[in-house]
Amino acid sequence: MTEETGVETVLIVDDEKTFLLSLKDGLKVHNQKFRVLTAENGKEAISVLRALPVDLLITDLKMPEVDGFELLAWTTREKPELPVIVMTAFGTAEIESQLAEIDSLQYLEKPLALADLESGIFTALKAKSRSYIRGITLATFLQLMHLEKKSCTLKITQRKQIGYLYFKAGVLLDADCADLRGKDAAYQILIWDDAEIEMDPHCRRQEQVIDVGLEHLLIDAFRRKDEKDSDVELTPAPEEAPVPLEEELDLFPGEVEAVDASPEAAARLKLVEILSRHSGVQEFALFDPTGFLENRNEGICQFEDFDPALFLTQVEELDDALSFGSFSHMVMTMACRCHCLLFRIQQHRVVVRLVKGQRPAEVMKQVKQALRG
Repeated sequence: MTEETGVETVLIVDDEKTFLLSLKDGLKVHNQKFRVLTAENGKEAISVLRALPVDLLITDLKMPEVDGFELLAWTTREKPELPVIVMTAFGTAEIESQLAEIDSLQYLEKPLALADLESGIFTALKAKSRSYIRGITLATFLQLMHLEKKSCTLKITQRKQIGYLYFKAGVLLDADCADLRGKDAAYQILIWDDAEIEMDPHCRRQEQVIDVGLEHLLIDAFRRKDEKDSDVELTPAPEEAPVPLEEELDLFPGEVEAVDASPEAAARLKLVEILSRHSGVQEFALFDPTGFLENRNEGICQFEDFDPALFLTQVEELDDALSFGSFSHMVMTMACRCHCLLFRIQQHRVVVRLVKGQRPAEVMKQVKQALRG
């Protein structure tokens, strides 16, 4: 809501431009109550959400560049309190009834009637003012993925805990969390509160380790959590010192973007910036030690399907077998005579396609020096 006008802001995201224009035109009659912003994909939507205060997000799921799932994953990290309405076109009464039973989710069926959209917006904005609606939860997000038959790898973070969920066509194949794998890891991850979600658009596992459905896992995970919570004697939380008025004003929503204090996240963003600006780098991708795609260059990137472990595992075996020193980097010369560079830096695995004429070792050295600077 803008302080000047008291009018709330609704962001609608869909890749059909004519559909967006018709919705915006139809909602003009409510200009004194809320204003409508539009975006044609998740990338545009994220730019809007970073730049302006938004009170309600309405999004389709299937979109180019950055789809609705990636947008929702971003909101769990950056705008966790943002109310969300999902527009769907699932097509069968059975799936729609399943969707209607998902807690905390408001959805609108496509093709969309303007009256239904108006009702959904007013319901969400009214509920928001009473704090009844929060941003999308992990359980809701996973159920949407199952219904949409989405394939991807999810990196789930709760404070310092990290877990991975591997989906293929909406089926949860496997999970990793610390020393746990399969169902045990999934049970651990599924009950995390206020989880942050990152998405790799490729499923990094092929073997199906988990042999039960997602719905069963969610029910069982929350049953276990309830049993565990009931065994713990609750103690009153210590009273917190009141926040000074000047600090409270400094944290007014929408005035300052949230800052991620994690040194690892800050280092990763700096590395992405360095690679994006380096004149010798044509394409790049960053992976974590599990092979999860963390970041990539904008535009076309041929490394999304790349698995650095296929190469690094063999190199590490050579490290063990030979006494030539530890692995520094690998250079691959492609048929087009360009060089691809693979190296490790901090906890990242970096693969880079170099501009012709660039010396791989020199580029790697420049990147590492810039990261230390």
